Amino acid sequence: MYRLHHEEAVHRLMNGAYDLHTHTAPDFFERSLDDYELMRQADEWNMAGVMLKNHLDPTPARAQLINSKGYKAKAYGSAVLNLTVGGLNPVAVQKYLEFGAKVIWMPTIHARNQIEYSRIDQNLCHPGIRLLDEEGKLKQEVYEILDLIKSYGAAVATGHISIGESIAVCTAARERGIKTVLTHPDWACTMVPLEIQKHLVSKGVMIEKLWFDVGLNLVSSEYMAQTIKELGPENCFMATDRGQKGMEFPAEGLMRFMDEMLEQGIPYEAVRTMTHENPAKIIG
Repeated sequence: MYRLHHEEAVHRLMNGAYDLHTHTAPDFFERSLDDYELMRQADEWNMAGVMLKNHLDPTPARAQLINSKGYKAKAYGSAVLNLTVGGLNPVAVQKYLEFGAKVIWMPTIHARNQIEYSRIDQNLCHPGIRLLDEEGKLKQEVYEILDLIKSYGAAVATGHISIGESIAVCTAARERGIKTVLTHPDWACTMVPLEIQKHLVSKGVMIEKLWFDVGLNLVSSEYMAQTIKELGPENCFMATDRGQKGMEFPAEGLMRFMDEMLEQGIPYEAVRTMTHENPAKIIG
């Protein structure tokens, strides 16, 4: 276990915290823990809830099952619009929303932007999904999906799409009053310049800040903290994007993330806002 600089504060912060980006088994990729172990650890630290994310298999049914097992923390389901659900498929979106999905993610490992950056799904023979048509406008099915998300009070997240696609979908979503998340803008594949992040914040977009990026040394703790200070903690939420085999478990990752941000001068109450209040707003 990583030695925390602010152990007592971090342990208090874990009480009632959320992690809205975790990966668990069963999955198509190797994971370090399954849903039950994720929930056991969440209960150990008195967390409020966790989001189950799977790139290729929606998780609302898994969340319902795990929530029937008596854990104190709550699991939340989501769906990612990759090719396994038909890509930009309004019919699938409606069914997963009916089943309780709290977040609908735009394409991730099947996004053309991701494939052009690096092909995570090695068996895929497909150019990847684009949200924009040949004229650079959002495809009609994206608008249909956004309208469904709004009608169910869920949130939309940008996934692994390009900067241009992210701006377009965030703008359209906010015009409709939809809860909107810019997904890990500090990772090279989905890097969004800070000025554009600020522009999206001005429209009411919530910015996801991930331990994944710091834990893998993709960005420094100093850089991550600086982006949070400039964007305002009230416009960000912290999550881990953990569950990869060989890495620390999500609960430990969240504690390390909290600790690093406290160490970088982010106030306790700001960290609490980003791990309690703001995630709670996203899941309603």
